[in-house]
Amino acid sequence: MKIINKLSDIIFSIEKLIAIILASVLLISLASGVLFRTLKSPLFWSDELAIFCLIWMTFIGGSMGLKKNASPSITIVTDLLSQNAKKVVLFVGNLILLVFIGYLLFLAYQWISMPNIKVQTSTAMNIPKLYFYLCIPVSFVFMVIHVFNNLFLSFKTIDEAGDLN
Repeated sequence: MKIINKLSDIIFSIEKLIAIILASVLLISLASGVLFRTLKSPLFWSDELAIFCLIWMTFIGGSMGLKKNASPSITIVTDLLSQNAKKVVLFVGNLILLVFIGYLLFLAYQWISMPNIKVQTSTAMNIPKLYFYLCIPVSFVFMVIHVFNNLFLSFKTIDEAGDLN
């Protein structure tokens, strides 16, 4: 369990670095696009690059949210439950989330493996779209690891600590 926790922490650090880089590229791309439009020499690729950075940031940010348990939740029902019942609900919720993300990862892998995906190129930058589509399986692999970690932490909490932390 310590290995998964350490792996999740390492992946989270990588995700933070990726998010910083993507946000910087997004900012520079959009600012350059505006600047060059005012100079009457537009950069046709700047908007496309910004869109792709935003897409990658969205998926990576979703994975980071799962690591930090930052997802919005409605606790009106769980507030009425005992501590042990809350722990069981947390465990079952993480288990359902793991199955759901695993299934979506499977579907993403099938989609990425299609022959027509490998030949698509972006309109303005003429780069294979596969690089941009990879954000889906990459972020879902990260999500699976984070949810595994959360699942083990909730299981550990149920067994050893006796309360929900």
